[in-house]
Amino acid sequence: MGTAVGVTIVAAPGEPLVESLVTELRREVLEGHVAALEPVLAGEVDTRAVVLLWVPVSGDAPLFDRVVRWADARRPRPGLIGWAATGTRADAELGLDAGFDDFVVGPCSARELAARIRAVHRRVHWNGTRRPGRLRHGAMMLDTDGHELWIDGKTVALTSTELSVVRALMRARGRTMSRSELLDHAWGSANFDISERAVDNVVLRLRRKLGKPDLIQTVRGVGFRIAADE
Repeated sequence: MGTAVGVTIVAAPGEPLVESLVTELRREVLEGHVAALEPVLAGEVDTRAVVLLWVPVSGDAPLFDRVVRWADARRPRPGLIGWAATGTRADAELGLDAGFDDFVVGPCSARELAARIRAVHRRVHWNGTRRPGRLRHGAMMLDTDGHELWIDGKTVALTSTELSVVRALMRARGRTMSRSELLDHAWGSANFDISERAVDNVVLRLRRKLGKPDLIQTVRGVGFRIAADE
């Protein structure tokens, strides 16, 4: 059996549902512990490879933004999963738009949650034996293992979802990719409760981060493509 994936559940310690979740996740060979939000964001807690944010209040976009900024500043960046047990699809869209790697709404079994945690861990913390992945396109060079993109010598940090989308577009080398295709690349088998609008949100974030909005072009009625390599 492989090494257990570590997960930090950010919630109010002592919450019965959360404590029972930790017990169930351990049965799924996941090492979990619970930590309060503010100590985590203050750097007072040694967080694990994947951070699961328990969302007690729906529509808390400022909270999502704070957690994503905290994660983006850490090296290595932890995978981020949000879970709004009493939330709606709007919560998932807010979380994914903010930069979460995955977001769950409604009831979720420990087995499904464990599968999502492992999927995010694989995307964010790959440590296999393959050689470092490098993709080049014009002034862009993508390190697919380090989650970093260089444009004109400047580093741009990406979330795992953004990495998956830009990697797919770069590998397509100018071919237009549909939203459905990009959805599969970004979220894989976990995309059943994620709308295609999430792809548009990821592209918007990428355009802001890249500083060159024209690098990712919209093909009306079809999807997106990377600009021609000049």
